[in-house]
Amino acid sequence: MSDRPPTLHDVARHAGVSTATVSRVLNGGPVRPGTARLVRDVVKRLGYVPNQVARGLVTGRSMVVGVLVPDLVGPLNAAIARGVEDVLEAHGMHAVIVTDHRDVVREAKRIETLVARRVDGLVLIGSELDDPTLTDVTATTPVVHVGAERAPSDERFPEVRIDNQAGIEKALARLAELGHRRIAHLAGPRRDGRERHDAIRQLAPRYELALAHVVDTDFSEEAGRDAGATLLRHRDFTAVLCANDRSAAGFYQAARDEGLNLPDDLTVVGFDDLPWSAYLDPPLTTLRQPGRDMGRLAAERLLHPEASDAWRGVRTLVPNLVARESMAPPPT
Repeated sequence: MSDRPPTLHDVARHAGVSTATVSRVLNGGPVRPGTARLVRDVVKRLGYVPNQVARGLVTGRSMVVGVLVPDLVGPLNAAIARGVEDVLEAHGMHAVIVTDHRDVVREAKRIETLVARRVDGLVLIGSELDDPTLTDVTATTPVVHVGAERAPSDERFPEVRIDNQAGIEKALARLAELGHRRIAHLAGPRRDGRERHDAIRQLAPRYELALAHVVDTDFSEEAGRDAGATLLRHRDFTAVLCANDRSAAGFYQAARDEGLNLPDDLTVVGFDDLPWSAYLDPPLTTLRQPGRDMGRLAAERLLHPEASDAWRGVRTLVPNLVARESMAPPPT
């Protein structure tokens, strides 16, 4: 008995059909149900594994999608990428994940490389490329954004993103319900940071909340601690909304450095609900981003652009407020 792996011809011979019929079954072409079952049984019995390269030459598809992320350190990026993989695996496809480290030149080169390898599409997480540049480097390859840094204006580039305003409104409503009247904000960078900051300024008056102070920071723990130390030079507010969970963790340390007890002296709210947020002391109240759902939605849109529920422009998901022990009524 030969040790060589079974071939397409072996499957055809054992099933008593042509190689063209076997190919149609494997590629989802029109075949009688009984014949398709027979071929699949033979494939399983022989342990035949299709040659993906040859299959791609027949179908014109690589069965691979490129996923570009700023980095793989952030849990949110990893969750989005995992959501993309969930959908691809269900369709017998694979993801090639590359990073750009928030460098637009590197991003463009990474995309050009993926396109040259004939990926079937691209999911771009946190892309910083403008529409004209993206059009140049992607050619005709389908693209779906997740949380783009530049709001796409070309309908060829649909986007999934979080509804920052809806999330901020949930937090403000809860703070007002608890009796807070003066709040502060550690304002983050980039598009998400700006949207959250703008939402606080716009919506706080609706809930009779005064925005007492704003200090700019970035999305890191170290920056949150430094910005928190600056913010805590003032004590005329009872709650602080942080740009994200990482900056909130840094603010925790700044508050401890000042001898404050959370939440008795000060309420803290984050944004993201990273896996460790529930294990801070006290557990952090935050707005949960459904990262994995965002990835799944982007992949479905990429694979099924003609589906009845396919959208153009932006599709937003609303974060949920996860109330934990860092939120309490203001001190009397």
